[in-house]
Amino acid sequence: MSCTDLNRIEIDLMAVGHNFTVLNGLLKNTGARIMAVVKSDAYGHGLIEVSQVLESAGVWGFGISEVEEAVSLREGGITAPILFISGLPPKAEKEVMAFDLIPGVIDVSSLDTLEHVASMRNETCKVHLKVDTGMGRLGFSPDELYKVVKDPDQWPHLVLEGLYSHLSSADDPLDSFNMVQLDTFASVLDKVKGIGWKPLTVHLANSAGLIHFPSAHYDLVRPGLAIYGSYPGLQSQKGIELRPVMSFRSEIIAVRNLAEGSPVSYGHSFYTTRPSRIAVVPIGYDDGYLRSMSNRSMVLIRGRRCPVVGRICMKAFMVDVSMLDEVCPGEEAVLLGRQGDGVITVEDLAQWGGTISYELLCLLGSRNKRFFKGK
Repeated sequence: MSCTDLNRIEIDLMAVGHNFTVLNGLLKNTGARIMAVVKSDAYGHGLIEVSQVLESAGVWGFGISEVEEAVSLREGGITAPILFISGLPPKAEKEVMAFDLIPGVIDVSSLDTLEHVASMRNETCKVHLKVDTGMGRLGFSPDELYKVVKDPDQWPHLVLEGLYSHLSSADDPLDSFNMVQLDTFASVLDKVKGIGWKPLTVHLANSAGLIHFPSAHYDLVRPGLAIYGSYPGLQSQKGIELRPVMSFRSEIIAVRNLAEGSPVSYGHSFYTTRPSRIAVVPIGYDDGYLRSMSNRSMVLIRGRRCPVVGRICMKAFMVDVSMLDEVCPGEEAVLLGRQGDGVITVEDLAQWGGTISYELLCLLGSRNKRFFKGK
């Protein structure tokens, strides 16, 4: 056994089901359904395990980015629709056909390539067209989109099934740019219908859009972060109760007694201000626990928040446990999750690290051993 074996990411699959039910409840009487975004290994939570729970719960389908993700889902028994939400990956046309996948298409060249492969196989392929409404990242401009839908016969083997876009600022519902994008998308939808194209599947809302903007629900919504129990912004915490899916636990491996005025860790960025007991936890930035959280983050020990002191190292950090009696090696340290009456959320970690919860979930989930509860 190594110290790494003490570090444990726990994934609560029952919380995944709970969050799906909560989000689905926001869609009552709208006819909209959920496309769960499970790209990047389900944000570090486990692609297959999370997707199996969601498919059993009644999800419409899944949003991914990489060919490997799509193939893994199919080989893992997932039969629901799978959409490449970030555009067609390079040289993925054969997998699209072989595994019954839906490409999100962002340019004419992708349409041409898909048409060529589909015609060679004498098959048809469903596609969703992405329009850029202000994200400035991927997608047809509105004018480019209008040209495509005016002459769909250029691609006789493609079924132009869906239209979608992406909101850039929905985590702040008061940002006026949200209305710019909402209005632009609605205008584009009206225009393409006027041209003669009536997309069967229309989608725009991410987690924040789902929570804040009912007008953006359309046929599908695409929650990612909220599925995993994290709130996309402070305003979204009002009115719904999500359950965090991921927790992160380890053990204390050493406890040091240091005199007042002793330096701790690299660069002596922290000095003890009293005789102190300093515990060592075998987790560092190599495990996704960001160095930027040095001297800022907290860890739960015996249900109490204890401060991380000194610079976080590659494979360890130090915690001041002076306020606790006789802390010993082998005691549990909770970096993310609940312990007794105490809790540390991923939003806490993000604030301490100067980043966003998305990054931390992906990092922690990919860098540590995962254990699944509720399978």
